Amino acid sequence: MSHHIDNILETSEQKKWEGKINRKVMITGLIIGLIIVIGASAFLFSKNNINYTSNGQPKQINGFLIGLGILTIGLFFLLWNFFSNFVVEYAITNKRVIIKSGLIGTDYKSIYFEQMNGIVVDVGLIGKIFGTGNLKIDTGKTQTYSGGGGSAGGMKYQNINTRTMYDILKDISNPYDVYGLLQPSITGRRESLYSGRADRESNPQYYK
Repeated sequence: MSHHIDNILETSEQKKWEGKINRKVMITGLIIGLIIVIGASAFLFSKNNINYTSNGQPKQINGFLIGLGILTIGLFFLLWNFFSNFVVEYAITNKRVIIKSGLIGTDYKSIYFEQMNGIVVDVGLIGKIFGTGNLKIDTGKTQTYSGGGGSAGGMKYQNINTRTMYDILKDISNPYDVYGLLQPSITGRRESLYSGRADRESNPQYYK
């Protein structure tokens, strides 16, 4: 069976947009990564031995072996990331956003409009060059992490920060057009919620 987004659409569900990670961005990222990995490996290949200190004792390690390790691991992760991104597909329907991924197995993720709190368009330098960007969808998921610590009054403390965890449509072409397509669905949901809330406040007898 062919694994395609069309195969998981619900009855009466219609696609409004579909896209993939921009291929020019993918190839550019791969080339930059290859230059960095090959350059670092070549530098280490030129070193017979690399001196370092461990537990106060001077030691040496073969530069060729370190370079070979960096080259092997670097190429593996670069190629894995490239081909993993190659199979990613996105779609927006009249009900939800669908993300298809998985290099070995096929995974589908659905984000229904009622789950969305907001959308952010993020365009970096590469995005400005190729007309691409990330569409970041806020569904209310957060992650806590340590932001360092200190001490006060003889007591030690640790700062705990929280950040939003977005679902991302990564490096899509014409991100502002896609934003314009998706935003009305969220706006309409909010207007519906506020309308319902106002009706409840105005007519509490009907909501007992």
